[in-house]
Amino acid sequence: MEINARPEREDPPEDLLRLAVEAGCWFSIDTDAHAPGQLEWLGRGCINAVQAGVTPQRVVNRMSAQELLAWAGSNAR
Repeated sequence: MEINARPEREDPPEDLLRLAVEAGCWFSIDTDAHAPGQLEWLGRGCINAVQAGVTPQRVVNRMSAQELLAWAGSNAR
């Protein structure tokens, strides 16, 4: 599930994020940046994730390339 940190978006809302955590979803946190200065929004997404109970282990874009490839391979369908 995408956690979008763009200020005018900041979605999904916390209640839906909590449901996704309970359902065992994996997450990616992004800024939806369109310019280099917008990359600083990533912290907003991280705060939203922590407040909803998302653990770092469930965030795919914190993985190393090697970890991500292993995870993707083990979850291929």
